Amino acid sequence: MKRFTLYGSPHSLPTYKVALMLRLSNEPFSFRYVSFQKGMNKTPEFLALSRWRQVPVLIDRERTYLQSAAVVEHLAATLGRFQGADAATRQRVREWLCWNVDALFPPIFNCYGVELGRNKLLPIGVEPTIADHYRGRAEAALSVLDSHLAGGAYLCAAEPTIADLFCYGDVAFAELCAFDLGRWTHVAGWAERVTALPGFKAPFELLAMENAELS
Repeated sequence: MKRFTLYGSPHSLPTYKVALMLRLSNEPFSFRYVSFQKGMNKTPEFLALSRWRQVPVLIDRERTYLQSAAVVEHLAATLGRFQGADAATRQRVREWLCWNVDALFPPIFNCYGVELGRNKLLPIGVEPTIADHYRGRAEAALSVLDSHLAGGAYLCAAEPTIADLFCYGDVAFAELCAFDLGRWTHVAGWAERVTALPGFKAPFELLAMENAELS
């Protein structure tokens, strides 16, 4: 029996962030697909795990962890991977996680929702002016990321940390929304370094819309 069980969806950016952390840490895990279209997030069984009806949910042995930023911090601390070598670095990592949740994730999440609607994968339609607004906010956040990456190979240290994995999780979905990373040369180079890490898999190579046992 695997130590970790991850509940989520391959269309969920935060789910991918946790799955990528587990994958790059060489930790096998069980994946349990939660379909929002089928209302699986509203069942009593799922509510017993996730009080906000959100994914991802990580079960580590007998304990439940919620909210992707908190989950990857837990994994970094317990696995001793990608956490930063000292307290100052770990504080910078935490700041980047908070920035991501505030500035990078929301507009890219919205852009991905627009993309799913355009492809008839979600029953939604978004006015072009609103879609352009989401895209503009995402571009602004990518520009901030680009300016900080001008100073080094990774965000917080000479080696990758969960700040890099977490932010990359959104950048991967930005590419799925046809953002051209070539416009942000430092982000593009950094993304190449992240995708070259041993064990890396892109979002839909790592997770599918079905339960799975992953190693």
